[in-house]
Amino acid sequence: MGQKSFRKIPDSVRSKVASLPRDEYQVGVLRSYRVSDLESDLLAHLGVSLQAGGRVVPPTALPTTTRGRFSKWNLVGRIVRRTDLPKVSRSWGFETPNFGDWSKGSHPITFTRQVYQVEHLYGQQIVIAMEEVSSDDDQVTIAFRVDRILDRTAAGHDADLLFALCLLQENVGAVDVVACTTSTDEWVREMALNWEFLPVGTRETDAVISELTRRLRLNRGDPRREGVEARLEALLALRPEQMLYGTSGFQRYVGAQFAPDLVVFENARYGNAIYVMFEDWEELSRRSRVDLLAGSGRGFERITHRRGWEGRLRHAVQTRRNDGP
Repeated sequence: MGQKSFRKIPDSVRSKVASLPRDEYQVGVLRSYRVSDLESDLLAHLGVSLQAGGRVVPPTALPTTTRGRFSKWNLVGRIVRRTDLPKVSRSWGFETPNFGDWSKGSHPITFTRQVYQVEHLYGQQIVIAMEEVSSDDDQVTIAFRVDRILDRTAAGHDADLLFALCLLQENVGAVDVVACTTSTDEWVREMALNWEFLPVGTRETDAVISELTRRLRLNRGDPRREGVEARLEALLALRPEQMLYGTSGFQRYVGAQFAPDLVVFENARYGNAIYVMFEDWEELSRRSRVDLLAGSGRGFERITHRRGWEGRLRHAVQTRRNDGP
């Protein structure tokens, strides 16, 4: 399922939490699975299975200790050494014979040292709630929510959020956040990705970039704007037929279409890679990054934003558009 857990709260999650309409929310995610995944017991640890009568998606499941350390801590608790607190004196001892001869009696020996304080955290037994959203012969979409309400204004919020994120990541392999007042139907509608096509034509590159950065809500003081503008300029240099802009919840995406079946897109605010899609791009673009990378890799090419990415992108587009070198 990819990354096992998190060492810190991802920046994209922090941004989305800050954008939620209410202080109270839940960690959750909408995720689609191939029927073959369920047949191979990918979610058997959560009680999700395929049986003769159809799919079985229980309303809740308590993660098992085998899924990872956060699942284990959720069930049985843990002892935390508090290195952030002052050390305290701790004494322990044992009985020893007088002059090495137990027949002559014994006496205690005591040692005292400065040690870190420890805190006993008991298992919370937080369950993961599940609801089947949609299904067909090939795919099943399930809504997962960690059954705990978080408050972004509460003391200890970051620790609680990180724990819930890691618990869901260990068991589902993907994370998101949603307002606790949002129904599953509303959540599905919010997350639906709809593209708006923006013809390029003879418009100046600067004008197109300016319109897209405005739609992406990247003002001139935003530190991400320069990087996004450079990526858009690289896309426009390849002469797309039209640009695309889409939203899904609080995420914003931008893309470029070079042929009816050839589209390049990325999450312009948080992405570290660009995706070249050349088979059924409309269906692929609705999948999350986690779903894409967990799949077979067919129908798209992922190009990370490392040195030379512009050349790799140009080659990928020209090869599939038959432009030649």
